[in-house]
Amino acid sequence: MPIAPDRFEVARNCRDRYLQDLGLLLRTSGMLGEMSSQAILDGVGRHYDQMVERTSRGGFSEEAHGLTASRITLVGDDELELGIRLDNLTGRLFEGAVTDLWHTYLRFITLLGRPDLQKADNPVGPRGISAGLREMFKALGARSLDEQLDLVDRLEELLLSGLPEIYRDLNGFLENASIAAAQASIVGTPDSPQKTTASSDVGQDAIVALQEGLLARSSDLAPALGSSNPDIGVALLSQAALDNLMFRLDNLERTSSSQDDFLTSSSPDLASLLPGLFEDHQAKPQPAARPITARELGVPSATPEGLAIDSVAMLYEAIQADPKLADALKTMIASLQITIVKQAVKDRSLFTDANHPCRRVIDRLERALFGAPLDIPAQHPLCVRLTAITNGLRAAPAGDRSAFEKAARQLDAIIAERHARIDSEAAAYLPLFTWLERRDQALISIDQLFQGLAIERLPAELFHFIERNWRPILEQTWLKEGPDSATWQTQATAIRTLLGGFPSSSDGDERKAPAGPLAQALLTLNATMDRAKLPADERTRLLDLCFAQQRDALRRSPAPGTAEPTAPNRRPSQRVATGTLKSGMLTLHTLDFTQPHKLAVRQSSCQPGDWLELTVAGERQVLRLCRQSPNSGRSLLFNSELALALSIHPQLLELQLRAGEASRLGEPGLFETAAIEALRESRR
Repeated sequence: MPIAPDRFEVARNCRDRYLQDLGLLLRTSGMLGEMSSQAILDGVGRHYDQMVERTSRGGFSEEAHGLTASRITLVGDDELELGIRLDNLTGRLFEGAVTDLWHTYLRFITLLGRPDLQKADNPVGPRGISAGLREMFKALGARSLDEQLDLVDRLEELLLSGLPEIYRDLNGFLENASIAAAQASIVGTPDSPQKTTASSDVGQDAIVALQEGLLARSSDLAPALGSSNPDIGVALLSQAALDNLMFRLDNLERTSSSQDDFLTSSSPDLASLLPGLFEDHQAKPQPAARPITARELGVPSATPEGLAIDSVAMLYEAIQADPKLADALKTMIASLQITIVKQAVKDRSLFTDANHPCRRVIDRLERALFGAPLDIPAQHPLCVRLTAITNGLRAAPAGDRSAFEKAARQLDAIIAERHARIDSEAAAYLPLFTWLERRDQALISIDQLFQGLAIERLPAELFHFIERNWRPILEQTWLKEGPDSATWQTQATAIRTLLGGFPSSSDGDERKAPAGPLAQALLTLNATMDRAKLPADERTRLLDLCFAQQRDALRRSPAPGTAEPTAPNRRPSQRVATGTLKSGMLTLHTLDFTQPHKLAVRQSSCQPGDWLELTVAGERQVLRLCRQSPNSGRSLLFNSELALALSIHPQLLELQLRAGEASRLGEPGLFETAAIEALRESRR
């Protein structure tokens, strides 16, 4: 079992770290002297200790207990104005570091064991900074109000830029100390019983972090801005209020449905009656309705129901703003807005269960349209089937999880059917793809033939002849006659004999080459030069090099001027090459390397069934990976909507994926992607 953290020690170390980070920020700014900086740190440290040692936060009656006229001190105008400015500074710092500060607040709830801890009482919160500034002004003595306000203005800019990083550091420290962040939903009023469970995953899931940010920014959380009202917090709506909310959502659902169906509910579709008239004027999807917010529904933003409604609204905004999604898909998802709001209000596991059927429905709707053009019309048979499923969800009872389960299964069936059709149509390209696979096998066989023969140590002219002239002939022989043919065996034997006759070893037996095989190898070399149509002078130089190499190999030491090159020969650098293979009406695009390249067989990051986005013929395209060679790893990608097929070298595909030039679609799904984008927008 893991050892529980020593909370006292963690709190003490967190204090030291906080003061150290804050002191470094103040001292490196050059705005303050050592005494002023230390005065601020002393005040911040005292505030920290008071908040940590405080057992609970009471209501106004506790705060005012013992408060009499004799204890109230009237302050001068200057002190009052400075106090107002420091209160304003507190609010600005809360707003400037809201997300990072919120994370530390949730962890202090766990560290101190106080689910009733108010945001304003966060030990590292901005109220402590204001307390430190008050301490500094006391230590400095007489200073004009203008000087004090000017210093606060300058320090505000410094703190706004530096505090978020300090809070991130503290959050990381507490996380490493095994202090889990409390669930946002357990933060409540001091007078109401609350759960004391905590989640270690808060902040890791984008939708949870989004809700944290919404709660932190909510105008209903007056304590975050210095309000003294202790009764504001997160509490569930009453049953009557919840019933009223569902009633209003039902009315909105009926209103939107009647507007959508006004023209078609009592009249046949004219496009279906007169297709010739409308074929060039397809109806475009109507713009999606503006997302519904909690405020518009009269629900407090800081309630769980309000958070759910606003979270769904921000998800919809992110989806509607995504330029890579088809308008038809946006319209389908927008039609489910009220349905999903009902589900979110009644079933909060939508935001914590990554496998929730509602999430799966959103993800499957996107997957069902992978590869479809962005302007796919709503009348397309695929869109008609998907719309029928979303319409069924809208008619289901509010919060019915089983309805989403059924819809997810229906979408899975449509996706499987579509993928089977794509794979079937891609089979027409298999003969061309098989030829590329055979060429890959030929290159592998040639590399295996050259392996260990040290051709890079040959004289440059002989090396380039083998690479430029003999290698293509070997490839043609392998492809035309196969690796078991007599021609291939003769060529391979000649290469081994010639290159094996040029050893780097000084052993006498290894330097002796049998005359018969060598003569046959030279005949094969001569025939190869004939096929390459080399000029006579170049043929003579190559033959002289071969005889010189054999002569020197038979000697105990190489002749002067014929020593082995000191620097190895290098093949030309690889470059990406695009091309096409044609067979009848079919065209297979290829992405490969300019030079023969060994294909290392290893586990690919992509598998058959994946959808990829990459550049084909100068344009970004979305294709499905339909086949992957078990020998070379080469991939065949196809999109039936575009009748576009592509074969890509496996190492080239991996390089593009790592560089971001290609991407795999659907991971994460649309729901999570929208949550990440909504979170990013909320932090701007």
